Amino acid sequence: MTDKKPLRCVNIDWLEVYVLESNDEYPCNADYFRRKGYFVKEREYGTRVYKEMFEIQDEMNNPLIEIRRNPASGQSEFNGLLPQSSHIRLPNWMLYQGNPIDYLRQFLLRHNYIFKRIYRIDICYDFERFDSGDQPARFARRYLQGIYRKINQSQLTAHGSDSWTGTKYNSLSWGSPSSMVSTKLYNKTLELRQGKSDKPWIKTCWMLHGLIDNPCSMTKADTNGNLYHPEIWRVEFSMKSEADGWLVIEMQNRKKVHKQTIPHRLELFDTKDKLWARFRNLAEHYFHFKHVEYLEDGVLTKVENGRIVHSDMELRPQRKDRCRDKVLFKFNEPCEYMQLVAAPASSPKNSHDDTLRRRLQEYRMSHADSKIRQACDIILENIEKVESLRYVPLGDPTERRALMLTLKQKLGGDERDAIEILAEVKALLDNDLF
Repeated sequence: MTDKKPLRCVNIDWLEVYVLESNDEYPCNADYFRRKGYFVKEREYGTRVYKEMFEIQDEMNNPLIEIRRNPASGQSEFNGLLPQSSHIRLPNWMLYQGNPIDYLRQFLLRHNYIFKRIYRIDICYDFERFDSGDQPARFARRYLQGIYRKINQSQLTAHGSDSWTGTKYNSLSWGSPSSMVSTKLYNKTLELRQGKSDKPWIKTCWMLHGLIDNPCSMTKADTNGNLYHPEIWRVEFSMKSEADGWLVIEMQNRKKVHKQTIPHRLELFDTKDKLWARFRNLAEHYFHFKHVEYLEDGVLTKVENGRIVHSDMELRPQRKDRCRDKVLFKFNEPCEYMQLVAAPASSPKNSHDDTLRRRLQEYRMSHADSKIRQACDIILENIEKVESLRYVPLGDPTERRALMLTLKQKLGGDERDAIEILAEVKALLDNDLF
């Protein structure tokens, strides 16, 4: 039996471009898109930089495109902008389905926008543990204890909680607001629980990549079949327009090394394998850590279990280029990628159902009567079925039905990977066996 290739949960989490409206279509304002048959939601006020801001929506009022246009005069950050200048951004849920890069390119072509540059793009990778087996929370703590040091990006911001039992860090950020590339390691599960939106499209993505089994309860079965709540962490790189030419390829020609910079264009990110390649490029430079080692009178001092083993002699830090790498990712291992055809849109959680679920669970635990416990189970099961609809995509009816059936089987206790169930369901649908 051959081992299965790991599924890499890598995505674009922010995509915003700077464009010019063509002379043929100018002005591409809200009325222009209404005449084209689009549903448009205007904001009564613009931004500090743009006078107009509006969303293009689908028939269910889900945002598809955000447009800011008509730059205000006198803004220092917009020196040199033209009246035709616009910023166009894809909403977060649109980035987790289909091919968002291609969707944006088609939109720009359809309305004759002139692409100038990527204004901002974020690439993220979600995981429970590093490839090395390290727990992200433990790694963050050991890094802040000085057991590891980061190469590049010296400016650090850490967030967490301090209690009598200890300090727990949930977010580390490197780089400044002006950096062309900023880096972040953070607990994404915690962010989703604390945020205004629980982003069902991300949870659906996690399910299909095997990070969780149940997107409603955010649970997963361990190797013994016991349910637990995994903490999913994220490494995220945010690149701004200044990052043009950030990717450098070294070409060896005998003794000479020629370096070639790659333009910061959409073509670098338009497939999942390209995204993983870009993540690797960024991680090798901006997420590179070293073991901290010391010299004691010219002799390398060992570090065991996070503690320096040495005498009372003076210590000197070892040169960082001579310290061992802290290996976190195994980039050379073969892997696969899952791409959602359609993603569930943003929809508010029913807080009343959440309250009812919690109270029913407490009530069930406090009663030994089997009939009472069974009645509670029936209601809880129904609440979960209704909640599961939030994780089913809009749009493509076949994809919607396939994911609904996959969710039904996972929630019913199917122990197979979601991607395996989904493939089986799609095959049955193709053959009209469902």
